[in-house]
Amino acid sequence: HLYPAADMVQYLRYTVMITLFLSVTSMSKKYQEQRIMAIAFFFVVIADFFLVFSTTWHLSIDLSPLGGMGFLLAYLCLIAAYQRNFRIGWPEVLSAIPIALIFFWVFLILKPYVQGPMLIGALLFGIVLCYMTWTAVSTVYRGYYSPKIARLLALSGSLMFISDMGVAISMFHPDYAGVFVPWLKNFVWATYVPGWTLLALVISD
Repeated sequence: HLYPAADMVQYLRYTVMITLFLSVTSMSKKYQEQRIMAIAFFFVVIADFFLVFSTTWHLSIDLSPLGGMGFLLAYLCLIAAYQRNFRIGWPEVLSAIPIALIFFWVFLILKPYVQGPMLIGALLFGIVLCYMTWTAVSTVYRGYYSPKIARLLALSGSLMFISDMGVAISMFHPDYAGVFVPWLKNFVWATYVPGWTLLALVISD
């Protein structure tokens, strides 16, 4: 909390995600969905290499687009796992509304500060993120996963979504970009780590 930019803190954060990845990799997997979810952890470790670990090198170049690509691939894996028994009914439609409203609210706030290819990339990433969150929540209604697992997936996806909204604000809003704001950094990691930890619990169940 006091030293969010310290290299040791970044090492600790990256170690947490590597540990989760190694944990899900070592678990026995009976279902294809478990294997797909585990692949998502691989892409997350790659993404955090560019977004977290590489910051300790204090480079002058921005590696965040590579990190964003890693998360994009991870979310595509999760979408593939969550699509079972796909259907769209009123519960799914109603679930999409708050996700879309939050995303467009953040997008409108940040749009004046994001231009060119970065804006297109951010919009594409946001659409994939929203869809992943929506289909994670929709597992509650589709009946493929058990009620317990579906609730964990819904909570996991929601926490990932909230975390990425915080990341977007910290990256693009001029009041937060380029500086370390402890409360915002804590907010991001307090939602990011539990979100992926819940997914690791799903794989182990």
